[in-house]
Amino acid sequence: MALGAAAALLVGLSGCSLIGSDDAPDVPSDGPPSTPGAVPPEDRTIPPQLLECGDPNAKPGDDADAEGGEQVELSDARVATDATWGTPDGYYSADGYYDDLDYEELSFLHTYVPSAGGYDTLDLVGVLGYTGLDWGELAEECGRVPLEAMLERVGEYQGLLGADPLDEAELIEVGGLPAVTQAMSIESYDFRGYWLFSQSELLFIGCQWTQESVRSEIESACSQLVGTVQVG
Repeated sequence: MALGAAAALLVGLSGCSLIGSDDAPDVPSDGPPSTPGAVPPEDRTIPPQLLECGDPNAKPGDDADAEGGEQVELSDARVATDATWGTPDGYYSADGYYDDLDYEELSFLHTYVPSAGGYDTLDLVGVLGYTGLDWGELAEECGRVPLEAMLERVGEYQGLLGADPLDEAELIEVGGLPAVTQAMSIESYDFRGYWLFSQSELLFIGCQWTQESVRSEIESACSQLVGTVQVG
């Protein structure tokens, strides 16, 4: 995402959760396997969704398969609608900025700029919310998407921006939910983005800088804000 200042802003994982294998649980050899429809709900000992979705308590990486790769479990939480966060120390909320790459349905935009002097108007931290996110056929019935699909989505945003990557995209956690982070460079500034995806919404947190001398401070403030994100 890119933020432009009407005066310009940047155009966003603290919590990644990988779910377990799709293999159905073992069944006793002295009886036929049961199906969700064959056992009354009150008698079930295994939640029926786990027969298709695997164990949500499995360790990260256990859900890799040869065809689809690692699967990331996307929460149905409203990450854009219900998210809260704190203002970084030494920053204040500022108006006059806009999203100059509205590639999803923008719900809100908040920008924070340093209180101290000596910064460009494009040196800032931004938080943007998007709704109506659609994973299409990439999402499974259980709300999972291949990790590669999340990285490709971020790659699409990069292409729309005409940005050059400054490092590799990384799967992380933001607020305990799956997210991707990557640093990129566009004509007016460089930025680090945090893309917190859910099944239908996106929370983007971006920190941008116009000169390398302030990068460390801007990224530190952005990391502080990311660490305060809570959903629901």
